[in-house]
Amino acid sequence: MTHCCGPTATAPGLQAGPGLPYHLRSVIALAARAGLLGLIALLAACGGAPPPPPPAIPYTDPGFVATGAVRLYYALTPTQDLPAGIAGSYGIVQRRNLALLTITIVPQTAPGATRLVASELSATAIALTGEREALTLTRHDDADGPTYLATVVVRHRVPVTIEIQARTAADSARIAARWTRQFHLD
Repeated sequence: MTHCCGPTATAPGLQAGPGLPYHLRSVIALAARAGLLGLIALLAACGGAPPPPPPAIPYTDPGFVATGAVRLYYALTPTQDLPAGIAGSYGIVQRRNLALLTITIVPQTAPGATRLVASELSATAIALTGEREALTLTRHDDADGPTYLATVVVRHRVPVTIEIQARTAADSARIAARWTRQFHLD
């Protein structure tokens, strides 16, 4: 059988009928493809946006390092966060861009015991650009032993790295601490 668009084949036992013209078959094929793509897009949209990633676990600095028989505690606190009486007792002028470095050394076996005297102690502030500034540490003695203090100039949202090196005796192991802190001075 021949039709306007050429011969059409029929399966045995089926009655031959007119076939669809070629241009209608291509329109139907395009519509079917568009419908399939629309269905895929709709199914993809139904899932919604992926959930946001979970927040990062905040890093909490332990505030100490332990080496051998000793533990070195350190803290870097904005001077404005100190009670005025404490800042005044150490002769510290409270300023927005000034932090107080506090260092104590205690026996590892009895952390609440009397503080140890450092035979060697140095602290360095390292700027983001790599510039190193040796900090001037002052020793303050009280009933529990010495506390070592230094002031550090800090900048808004600019990290500062502090390095501490200490020994409690000339032949003891060196204690080293290094950490970075950033301040938001609003």
